[in-house]
Amino acid sequence: MTRLGNDLTQRFVGAVGVAAIASLVALPGFAQTTRPGEAPVPTTDRTAQTQPTSAVAMLDQEFLKLAYQGNNAEIDTSRLALERSQNEEIRQYAQRMIAEHTRANEVLTQYAAQEGLELPSARVDPLSLAIAEQLTQLSGPEFDQAYVGVQANSHLRAIALYRTEIAQGQTQELTEYASQLLPSIEEHYEMASAMMADYAADSSRPPVNVQPIQ
Repeated sequence: MTRLGNDLTQRFVGAVGVAAIASLVALPGFAQTTRPGEAPVPTTDRTAQTQPTSAVAMLDQEFLKLAYQGNNAEIDTSRLALERSQNEEIRQYAQRMIAEHTRANEVLTQYAAQEGLELPSARVDPLSLAIAEQLTQLSGPEFDQAYVGVQANSHLRAIALYRTEIAQGQTQELTEYASQLLPSIEEHYEMASAMMADYAADSSRPPVNVQPIQ
């Protein structure tokens, strides 16, 4: 058993001033990745790869860095949701994001300590920091709609990141981590996308119960 189980182009616009999110520019190369519901990227035969060991190690370390910062970004924006949203569905979703991404980072932190790897000194990446700063300017239904838009886009980016690690990573612990977490990340994306679509159609709909993964 292993040790481990561009620029912000998004603006808040609307008829009453700041409003919900319009879009997020994907990461470089993101357009080539599959989306939830499509066939997953097949895992390559690592014994047949010809990449130099140093390059492969760099890919795994980059995944560790981005996954760690991505978890923190989900935690931080969800804490904002608990402070600013009065919508029970949003609050339940945010609580689940905080709990699950905190556990995910505990695993990464333990792995990094065991392997003597350094986690990034910056808690989140610059894009996520800028998004969080924009969210602090919103409140009420405008915040709710913006928050679920951020969640949908950030989880879609995470799906691409985790699928890349599963297909190309060389460190067994990290590829297994990515494989175990990917289903939850895809579910988070689907939940946020459903809320985003529903808020666009009717912001007065009643909340639904958000059950955490056991």
